[in-house]
Amino acid sequence: MTKLQKVSLYAFCAFVVLAIALSYLMGATLFADRDKPWHMLPFIDADSLTVEYTDNYRQIDKRNLYGKFADSSRLTVSILVDAWGVPFVSQLLREDFSAFDGLPHKEFLHYRLANRTRHAEFAELRIVADSSAPQNGIYLFGGDSLEYGRNLYVDSLGYAERVFCQRCADSLMLGKLDSVLSLATDSLPLQIALTTQDSRTGNRAKLHATLRLIAEVAKKYPKVQFIVQGTHRPTLGAPKIRRESFAHWVPAIVLN
Repeated sequence: MTKLQKVSLYAFCAFVVLAIALSYLMGATLFADRDKPWHMLPFIDADSLTVEYTDNYRQIDKRNLYGKFADSSRLTVSILVDAWGVPFVSQLLREDFSAFDGLPHKEFLHYRLANRTRHAEFAELRIVADSSAPQNGIYLFGGDSLEYGRNLYVDSLGYAERVFCQRCADSLMLGKLDSVLSLATDSLPLQIALTTQDSRTGNRAKLHATLRLIAEVAKKYPKVQFIVQGTHRPTLGAPKIRRESFAHWVPAIVLN
């Protein structure tokens, strides 16, 4: 190798080392504070519950809550509250659960694998053919069947009747749930499910309004058990709102 070739090789190696060093420094400093899409944000410490949570709430793993709590002797309603996650500040969760004060209930923290409503519906609402769950049921959602591709998977959830409503508020859909429950009988093997949507952007006022409506329906039907839980943390809201909740924990409460 000639002297010129050696110099060129050394210069090239030095350039590669310098490029790698600059790339690292730029990634660590220049872009550290820039907002990224929510799905690209790292979940550093976003799954580690505080001692306050672990000491005061029972944690439940990813398994389906209907299979864990449903009572074959009574009707059970499953409700998914969109964008209801476990906030870092425990007092905020206490405010959420306070909507159910006065009702017999048990509170939990439930582990959710993915921040998608579709995943939550598959994990929590799907009627499994070989399970003890009833083989018919009613599914309610206050949006169009095309929303988030529900038309592609809603049949596989296993519900004999599916009720959709164009841009209907949670108040209207909980009114429909009320009507369904008023006609249900104890002898009818039925699984009823509802996914809410008013709180999908992380608006806490709308979240609390929905939780209070659920509590009102549950009070009317003390013989019916309600399993109420979040879908995932608020992923559609502003970055600040998204970062106020744990990545993979949702609240859950069993009423009556």
